[in-house]
Amino acid sequence: MGKKGVEECVRGKPLYLLFTVFVSGMVTLAVELSASRLLDPYFGTSNVVWANLIGLILAYLTVGYFVGGRLADRYPRPEVLYGITGTAGVLVGLVPFVARPVLLLASRGFATYSVGLLLGSFIGVLLLFALPVTLLGFVSPFAIRLAMQDVRSAGDIAGVVYGISTLGSILGTFAPVLVLIPNIGTRYTFLSFAGLLLLVSIGGLMRARSRAAWVFATFLLLLLALGLLSRQAVIKPAEGMIFEAESAYNYIQVVEVRGTRYLLLNEGQAVHSVYNPNSLATFGTWDYFLVAPFFNAPPYTPDQVRSLCMIGLAAGTTPRQYTAVFGPIPIDGVEIDPVIVDVGRRLFAMTEPNLAVHVEDGRYFLARTQARYDVVAVDAYR
Repeated sequence: MGKKGVEECVRGKPLYLLFTVFVSGMVTLAVELSASRLLDPYFGTSNVVWANLIGLILAYLTVGYFVGGRLADRYPRPEVLYGITGTAGVLVGLVPFVARPVLLLASRGFATYSVGLLLGSFIGVLLLFALPVTLLGFVSPFAIRLAMQDVRSAGDIAGVVYGISTLGSILGTFAPVLVLIPNIGTRYTFLSFAGLLLLVSIGGLMRARSRAAWVFATFLLLLLALGLLSRQAVIKPAEGMIFEAESAYNYIQVVEVRGTRYLLLNEGQAVHSVYNPNSLATFGTWDYFLVAPFFNAPPYTPDQVRSLCMIGLAAGTTPRQYTAVFGPIPIDGVEIDPVIVDVGRRLFAMTEPNLAVHVEDGRYFLARTQARYDVVAVDAYR
């Protein structure tokens, strides 16, 4: 649909109401995508986690559509709608703070292998989204009721409202994943969308001349203060942690135990790189990559390793070992997450001059490269 078509669709309709619908649709999907990252450090990103998250979000929206439609018929006033969106904004802003103690219980469950504690904390976190997402589900049916002046235009109004809401949802899908979470983190992503929803709600209440605007303005200031006070808060405490960060792909932790550094991702149930300045041996799966040359067919011998391709470079454990054993042979290391590469260089001594780092998907690299290697090592799960 071109610009002229969009103008014809929205002409004669309350623009601020449609803007509210757009923002609400954006916040709904942003909450869902940010919720997945909130859960990553504790429950990972498996299909089971995604299925539970998406299923419950849809269930909350379903309840919101039913209840919101009835409420709109009973109280068809703008100040009621903006009171609902303002309340949703406050609850969205509180999610990352209220979730923290529940998620700490989850980490204890992992430490003690307590299935009950893990399941309970997982359900508890998902229930945190019940009220704000349900309230966001009120918005579309409420907006249709407020915008409708004539039953003969019901289809047109409903189509525009759901179209605008979906446009907002598209932006809410990409903005947190590609821009906000990698740059400001999950906590401030929640606060950003909560603040935007509160600003829209305050504006709507002021247009309706409702004193509730001042109440939500106060909540907005309180959330801003809470965000400023939590700037240095740790996302997921861990013994010996010396670094943590969020990237577009992972939640990243580095812990140091008795002089050895370990790279952990997401829920932390697997170690992705190991570094000890005084030892090459990791006593883990990385050591097996050194055995790979023994499986090359004749006429190659195990000592004839002149090149290595490492798919899933992480923080460079295997290239470090290969350089020490076989000398400064050319090594191509492929890693999709640039933040992990930076961590490897700063905290895992991944500075070998013979290592060429390629920040891209390993499948794409293998499809386009013309190079041939004596050893190709794969340590990637996607």
